[in-house]
Amino acid sequence: MKGSDSRIQLGGERRQVTAVFYDIVGSTELLLSNDPEKYLRSIASLHNSSEDIIRRHGGNLSRRLGDGGCGYFGYPAQVEDAAEMAVQAALELIEMATRQSHRPRTVPFKLRVGVATSVVVLSSDGKDIVGTAPILAARLQAEAQPDTVLVAEATYQLTRNRFDYTFLRDAALKGFSEPSALWQPLARSPGSLRDRSNPARGAPMGGREKELARLTIEWNAACSGTGRSVAVTGEAGIGKSRLVAELRRSLGRENDADILLQCDARMTGEPMQPLIGFLEASVGKDVLQRGNAPQLREALHGIGLPVDERAARAIATFTGGDSRRKAGNIQVADLSGEAFRKDVIRAAVQILCAGEAAKLIVIEDVHWADSMTLTMLEHLVSHARHRPVLVVQTSRGPTAVAAAESLPLQGLGTAAMKSLVASVWGGAPPAGLVSFILQQCDGLPLYAKELALLLRSRHSVAPAAASWTKLLVEEGVSSLNDLLAVKLAKVGSARRVAQLASVIGREFSVSLLNRLLDGAAAASLEADLAALVAHGVIEQGATSNDAFQFRHVLQHEATYGSLLRTDRRRFHKRIAQLLSEEDVPSVPPAVAAWQCAEAGLHLQAAQFAMKAAEACVLRSAMREARQSLDLCAREIAAMRRHVDRRPFLLDLLQLQGVVATALEGEGSQLARRTYARAISLLKRDGSANREERLPLYWGWWFTAPNISLQQSRARVLVSDMEGARDPETRLQAYHCGWATSFHAGHHDYCLDCVGKGIALYDAERALRNRAFYGGHDAKVCGLGESALSYLLTDAHEPSEAAIRQCLEWADRTEHVGSMVHALYYGIVLRRCQQRYEDVHSLGERMLALADENGLVASQARANMYCGWAEAMASSPERGAARFEEGLRLQKLTGTDDNLSIHSDMHSEILERMGDPGAAVVPIENAIALGRKSGQWFWLAELYRRRAHLRLALGDAPARARRDLRYALQSAETQGAEWLAKRAGHDLRHHFG
Repeated sequence: MKGSDSRIQLGGERRQVTAVFYDIVGSTELLLSNDPEKYLRSIASLHNSSEDIIRRHGGNLSRRLGDGGCGYFGYPAQVEDAAEMAVQAALELIEMATRQSHRPRTVPFKLRVGVATSVVVLSSDGKDIVGTAPILAARLQAEAQPDTVLVAEATYQLTRNRFDYTFLRDAALKGFSEPSALWQPLARSPGSLRDRSNPARGAPMGGREKELARLTIEWNAACSGTGRSVAVTGEAGIGKSRLVAELRRSLGRENDADILLQCDARMTGEPMQPLIGFLEASVGKDVLQRGNAPQLREALHGIGLPVDERAARAIATFTGGDSRRKAGNIQVADLSGEAFRKDVIRAAVQILCAGEAAKLIVIEDVHWADSMTLTMLEHLVSHARHRPVLVVQTSRGPTAVAAAESLPLQGLGTAAMKSLVASVWGGAPPAGLVSFILQQCDGLPLYAKELALLLRSRHSVAPAAASWTKLLVEEGVSSLNDLLAVKLAKVGSARRVAQLASVIGREFSVSLLNRLLDGAAAASLEADLAALVAHGVIEQGATSNDAFQFRHVLQHEATYGSLLRTDRRRFHKRIAQLLSEEDVPSVPPAVAAWQCAEAGLHLQAAQFAMKAAEACVLRSAMREARQSLDLCAREIAAMRRHVDRRPFLLDLLQLQGVVATALEGEGSQLARRTYARAISLLKRDGSANREERLPLYWGWWFTAPNISLQQSRARVLVSDMEGARDPETRLQAYHCGWATSFHAGHHDYCLDCVGKGIALYDAERALRNRAFYGGHDAKVCGLGESALSYLLTDAHEPSEAAIRQCLEWADRTEHVGSMVHALYYGIVLRRCQQRYEDVHSLGERMLALADENGLVASQARANMYCGWAEAMASSPERGAARFEEGLRLQKLTGTDDNLSIHSDMHSEILERMGDPGAAVVPIENAIALGRKSGQWFWLAELYRRRAHLRLALGDAPARARRDLRYALQSAETQGAEWLAKRAGHDLRHHFG
C-alpha cells in the first residue's frame, strides 16, 4: 500500500458534456474554385473566429479538422449552463460565417452545425473523451441545411425554454439504432439575472403537521403504558427519517437515551446487524466480541438497559467472536438451533424494552432488514403493547411489520410546499416558484429542498415563472440524482474524498479514509470532511465519533455512481487489501466479501463470504447465510483453474447442504443435489482427505430419499471412515450406521455399530460434537437404538439395561436435544411393549421439554404418543383428539421418521373407537410405504395387525393366513425373534 497523495487520483470521471460540431458546406468545390492561398486564409480566420465564440461562451475548441471543428462545453472544466451556452455559440457560428461571407477577399463559407449532449467518460489527464455526444453532433451537422443548426433531443430538453425551436423530423443516423429527433433552434428567448449567494441552512421541517401530530398522539399513549408501533412508509426522499427526527426534536428527546437502529443495504446478509450496530456503539465492540455474558450484562446495566442472565448469555453467545463450533459440521437436525434463535430474539426484545421509563425505538430502512431482524421486530411490536414504548419503523414499502399501524407519507401539497420553500428561501419566495417546484418534484420533499437550494443559489430577483424552468434545464437537471450530483460538484477538491468514502459505504470511518490516503490528500482530509458537512453531503455518524455517513442514501448512491467503473474497482481493491491485512476485521465479513467481489479479488471474496455464511449458520440465521453462500458460489465460479478452487467448492457445498436442509427440509431436491455433487467430487479427487469431509458424508447420508438408500450410504460411510485417525470421526460414521440399520431391520449390524461406536465415545468431545451431528449425544442415541434392537431380537434384559442407561446418561448431559432424544427412545420402547402408563409419563416429560424449548417436532410426537396411551387405556375420544392434533402438527413439520409405528398406533385408536374398517387403511398405507422405502423393522407387526383386522371384518381366512406368514418370514429374515414369536403365536392360534 505504498504511494503518495496520487492514490486518490481518479482514472477518469463521468460527466455530462455538450459537443458542438461545425463543418463547411461544399469545402472541396470552394477550394477548387478559389485561390488556395485565399482559401487557406479564409479557413484560418473561420477557425479563429469559431474558437473565440466558443471560448467566450465557456467552451473549448478541442479539434480543428481542416474544414470543420469540434468544441466541448463542460469539458475539460465544468461550467454552468453548458447546453445553453453550446446552442448559443452554435447560432453565433452561423451568424459569424454569414458576416464573413460578405467581406471582400474572403471565400464565402456556409456552415452546418450539430449540437448534442450526453454523459461521457473523461480521462484523468484531460486528453481523452469517450461518449456519444461528439459522434451524434457530427451526425447531426451532416443532416443540417446550410447555415443552420441541428440540436439533439437531450440538448433540446435542456434548453427548450431558452430558445425557440422547430421540430424537423426523426432521422436514422449512422451508428444509432433508434431514430434521432432533429430540432432546429431559431432564436434565443429573453434571459434572466443570477444570484450566487449561498442559501441559509438549518431550515425546520414543514408540511408534515398532521403526521407529526399522529406520532405525538401515539407517543402520549405509549407514555401512559399502552405501547404503540407505527410504520412510516413512502418512497426514498419522501421525508421518513426527517419526520422521525422532527418528532424527537419536538419531544425534546434529541439527546435522550432513545434507541435508534439502522438497517443497511450492504448488511442484509448479517443477522441482527441493526441491533449489533447499536450495541457496539453503546457498550463497545470489544465487550460484544468477548462473548462474556456477565460483562455484557454489567455493561448493559451501566447504560440503563438491565436484562436477565439468560438474555445476556444469549446475546453474548450470538455476538462472541470465538466459538468452538464449526458451521460446516452443524447438522440441520440440531434441535437447539431454532431454540437458540428464539432465545436471541427474546433477548433482543428484552434489551430494547429494558427499563421503566417511556422509550422511543426507531428502526430505519426496514426494507433492508435481514430476516432475523424482521422476526425480532414482530416480537418487539407484540411485546411493546404492554410497555411504555413507541416503536417507529421507516420503510420504502410493505416490508414493515404488518402488526404496526401504517402511516404512509404522500408528496407535499401546495401549502406544505410553500412552507418548505419559504424556509429554504429565508422569506417569501418569488411568485410562481412554489408551483414550479411542486410540478417538478411531484411533492417529494428532498427533491424540493435540493431544487430550492439550487435555484436560490442562482437567483437574485423575482423574475417571471418561466425563468425557473430555464434555470433548471440549463443545469442539466432532470431528476433528483442530477440535483445531488450538482450538489457534490460544488464541494471542490473534497469531491474526491466523498467519492472514495462512497466506495466504503454509506457510513465510513475517518481512520479507514486516512489509511487509504497519503500525503497532501490525507493532510487535507479534515478540511475536506468539514466542507462536505458544510454542504450537507455528509454528517456525523451514529455509531462512532470516528464515523461519518452520507446525509441521505440517495446522496450516497449519486456519489458512488459518479465514479467510473474502473475507479470503483481500483478503490474497492485498495479497501479489500486493507481488510485482508487486518487481524481483527473492522467491518462485518459480508461487507468485506462485497468489497473484494467488487474489486475482482475472487479468492478473498470467497473467503470472506464463507466466513459470513459460517457466522450466520452458527447463529441459526440460515436465510442470511444463503445470501453470503450465493456470493461465495459466484466468486468460486470465477476462480476457474485456481489451485484452491476444489477445496473451496467442497467447503461451499458443505455449508450449502446445511442451509438447504434447514430451509427446505432434508427431503428437498436442492439438499440432495448439493450433497450428491459433493460426494461425487470427493470420489473423483483421490487426494481429498475424506476424514475431514465427514460432514459432507453425513449430509449425503442424512438426505437419502429412503431407508434402503440411506442404509447403503451408511455402509459406504462406515467403510470409508474405518481408517480415520480421529476416533470421533469413526464414532460418527458408526452413528450413521446404527441409526439406519435399525430402521432397515439389520439388527445385528446395528448392534455391532453401537458396540464399536460407544467404545470410541469420549465425554469431553461429546460436549462439542453433539451439536454437530443430529443435535444429540451419540452415546444416548446408540444406547436408545440398541434398546430397541435388543427388544425386537428378544433380548429383554439387555434392552432394559440399555434404555435405563440411555435415560440416565441423557439427564447427565443436561443437553435438551439429548434428553428429548432419550425420552423418545423410551416412549417407542414402551409403546412396543404396550405399557400405556409408561408411555404417557415419558410423553408428558418430553412435552414439557419441547414446550419450554420450542421443539415443534417433539411437541407433535409427545402429543401423538400421549394421545395413543389415553385412547387405549382410559378415554378413547379425548385420546383420539390429542393423537390427531399431534399427527396434524407432525404433517406440518414433515418430521415423520417412524411412519410404521405411528400408523400402527393410528390403526389401534380407530379400532378402539369401534371402526375396524377404517383401522385397516393406515396399516395398508404403512405396509406399502415401508416396502417402498425400506423401513422394514416393524413390517412384521404391520402384517400381523392386518391379519387381525381382516379376521375381525370377516375377510377371507386365506388372506389373513398369508399376512401372518409374511409377518413370520419378515421377522425371521431380520432376526427379530420377538416379532417372530408374536406372528407365530397368532398363526398357530387362528390356523392350527
